[in-house]
Amino acid sequence: MSVDNQRLPYDKVVQAVLGRAKRTKSDQVSRNELAIILSELARVLGRQVAGAVVELGCYRGATSLMMAQLMVELAPTKQLYLYDSFAGLPSKTEYDRSALGDDFQPGVLKASKSEVLKAFAHANLPRPTVKKAWFSQLSGDDLPEQICFAYFDGDYYDSIRDSFRVCRGRLAPGATLVVDDYDNASLPGVRRAVDEWRETGLSDIRSFRPVDSLAVIRLMV
Repeated sequence: MSVDNQRLPYDKVVQAVLGRAKRTKSDQVSRNELAIILSELARVLGRQVAGAVVELGCYRGATSLMMAQLMVELAPTKQLYLYDSFAGLPSKTEYDRSALGDDFQPGVLKASKSEVLKAFAHANLPRPTVKKAWFSQLSGDDLPEQICFAYFDGDYYDSIRDSFRVCRGRLAPGATLVVDDYDNASLPGVRRAVDEWRETGLSDIRSFRPVDSLAVIRLMV
């Protein structure tokens, strides 16, 4: 499914990848959210928007694997870049505090870079570029020169704000960003970071649409 309720030209490929999601289940992203992410990625790949695909906050790589499978089918020359601290969640700022989010504590959701790479090898998928770092430590030089699709899953205000910062000036015309947890009351810092970025006017936003807990942002061509 796509966020604009239109069937994509590559819908069958998206559905096939979703079918594999039953065997590669993500405990962080719902099936409906995964459908939205993959449909938006398929749209960008189908339009041959220039640049690489990036994910900031890959955890164990479940969503990354699904995106990689779609890329193999639709744009096998595209490169995938993954970023994560692999140290679990950082400390919260004042913007992240919520009575509903008590389960989100420092160190929770810890994974490892080797775990992600092993998952890709096991799935016989092209090896992605994986960088271990807190997002605050990243600069634009750590990202590909041009980005066609970005998926942010940083959970907290600072992480999402830093994700926008490092992608600044690298988003291709027609690129799409999808931000997880925009409409998640347990993680209020995400919405604040997204809304602040929108207010800066630093990118030419064609459309902004909250869908489920996601924010889907399409840029002008």
